[in-house]
Amino acid sequence: MKQKINFLVVAIAAIALFPFGNLKAQTTDSKVYTVEEMISKASTLVGQTVKVTGVAQHVCATSGRKLFLASPDGKKTFRINAGTEIKRFDKAALHQTVTITGVVTESRVYMEDLNKQEAQALAAEKTKKEAEHCTSEAKAQGENVSATPVQRAQVLQAKLKKQIKKGGNNYLSFYTIDNCNDCTISK
Repeated sequence: MKQKINFLVVAIAAIALFPFGNLKAQTTDSKVYTVEEMISKASTLVGQTVKVTGVAQHVCATSGRKLFLASPDGKKTFRINAGTEIKRFDKAALHQTVTITGVVTESRVYMEDLNKQEAQALAAEKTKKEAEHCTSEAKAQGENVSATPVQRAQVLQAKLKKQIKKGGNNYLSFYTIDNCNDCTISK
């Protein structure tokens, strides 16, 4: 009987410690980051759920599942990817201040990736076909939006070579916020 009571106490304690009703990721703190803060601190926030506020500058025309938040002056942007609860970002949010919640992620780009990107851009130039590359994406990655896709790839290759030569990582890191299921327009 004593064993059954001990088991019950342990089971009740486990249920109390691990709430099963809400399994959504919660923000790690109540801080709401600006676009500028996200750009400077993203590498330290990877894997964390955060809130970010900025001006909705662009919604991807193809999928509607990418939103680019800009700093107030429009010079810096940060990419947000929709989660399962957002089918498409609402275009009514464009040019409005919005606050989003999502998980900070890192994408690593290696020299092999940049070489493929350059080869695809060169092939597209030869066939006079427009290479696919969103200028909002380029801006969010700190690239020159007026450069051609070939030039962009070459600039990133040079940046990575310089980084490796200095003893840095053999990849470039780009940060986004994924799994955004909350996008609120400020009133």
